[in-house]
Amino acid sequence: MNEKITRRQLVGVAAGSAVVSLAIAQGPVTGQDLDQAARESHRENSAALAKFEIPVSLEPAFQFKA
Repeated sequence: MNEKITRRQLVGVAAGSAVVSLAIAQGPVTGQDLDQAARESHRENSAALAKFEIPVSLEPAFQFKA
């Protein structure tokens, strides 16, 4: 089996492994900390994604016609 991996697949694997390594480094979250941990994770992810500028030409069409 000589399958090639695409750049998109490679980025997905790298992102997945980064998420797993961060989860292991932070340790288990218990009890009522789940909500706070989710909110903090969302803030961190939003800040990381805000650093990248995406041209409008790459964004998918938002208007769907029936």
